[in-house]
Amino acid sequence: MGLFGKKEKETCYICKQNDGTKKILNGVICDSCLAKCGYLANEHQVKTKTPEQVITIIKANERNNELAKKYKSTNNIQKYLDVDENNKIWGVPCFSTHIFFTYDDIVSFELIENGNAVTKGGIGGAVVGGALFGGVGAVVGSVTGKKKTSQEVTQYCIKIITRNVVCPEVYINFLIAGKVKSDSFVYKSYAATAQRVLTMLTLMMDEQQAPSTNTVISEADEILKYKQLLDNGAITQEEYEAKKKQLLGI
Repeated sequence: MGLFGKKEKETCYICKQNDGTKKILNGVICDSCLAKCGYLANEHQVKTKTPEQVITIIKANERNNELAKKYKSTNNIQKYLDVDENNKIWGVPCFSTHIFFTYDDIVSFELIENGNAVTKGGIGGAVVGGALFGGVGAVVGSVTGKKKTSQEVTQYCIKIITRNVVCPEVYINFLIAGKVKSDSFVYKSYAATAQRVLTMLTLMMDEQQAPSTNTVISEADEILKYKQLLDNGAITQEEYEAKKKQLLGI
């Protein structure tokens, strides 16, 4: 308490300069620093965050702003997935029209129906669970073909796991509320759209993994070339071993 019983203002934990106006865990934050959180956190959300977490959010928002400046849509699947293929940036409009991700932010994804994963895809593995690239009927068939009777579907969404520390999970919800029959036109329409989204996510991940694969092949080719030079007597064993270590980075 200050003079005359007035409570002294606390300094913002983040900038260490302005008076804090909003509460966070173990401290306060000023309006200016709260604004730096952007669309990633509002006043209500920062109440449950530690100062360290707020700093992480601010850094993530700075990155998001940079992506937003570069972003220019080149391909979209209705309101569910929007992609900038030139800058390798994507967003989910039905999740947020202001938050963006890069291709390499994607860790894995899965199509979920009534709590069960129907199709999965991710780093180092192919898409499993349905014939993804066989046309619209393939996904619809993989989801509904084994069902002997029509079933009610109350959940139908794609869950994407990302490396974004603030948005580690992104959901693309096709069925917002209510329920549909698994043999209905509406359900089959959702399944067809889900296939397109899954295909796009798979291609985005594949494009990010392709450069590293090409690098490995290039190094292997170079090592083979120098091995042939060694076998032909053009270089010494020492020269071959030195070049091999250089190519492998050891």
